[in-house]
Amino acid sequence: MIDKHLNDDEIQQYVLQKAAPDVDIVKHIESCRICKIKAAQYSMLFEGIQQQEKPVFDFDLADFVIKQLPQSQRKVSNDKLFFYFIILISAFSLSIFFYFFGNSLFNLFKGIAPILIATIITAVICLFIFLCFDMHRKYQTQMKTLNFY
Repeated sequence: MIDKHLNDDEIQQYVLQKAAPDVDIVKHIESCRICKIKAAQYSMLFEGIQQQEKPVFDFDLADFVIKQLPQSQRKVSNDKLFFYFIILISAFSLSIFFYFFGNSLFNLFKGIAPILIATIITAVICLFIFLCFDMHRKYQTQMKTLNFY
């Protein structure tokens, strides 16, 4: 048996019976008048708390909070317009280039095997497309970063 009085945690555990109460604690509470009164007080307190009805709002809290949030404004996206503008400028530049230097390029590649020319052109076009997509992806990432702040 415990000679000194129990602390509040031990009495609360005894009342709530969260953990299996120690035999010494049970014997002490049964024999000690002060600890028995404290246990009864805690028991009444816990019963009173459980009997209280849960608080209910008389309004819809979710709607109230959503009304407080700032409304996002729709922005007109110029991403596709920018992409089409780049394609238009590229096509225009290539057509000007071939208009002025078409004969010179034809004479330059006249003596080279056609399979080698096709390989070179394919590699250049693939590299150009890859670089354009990479540049556009970086642009999108930077724009999203700016819109975040």
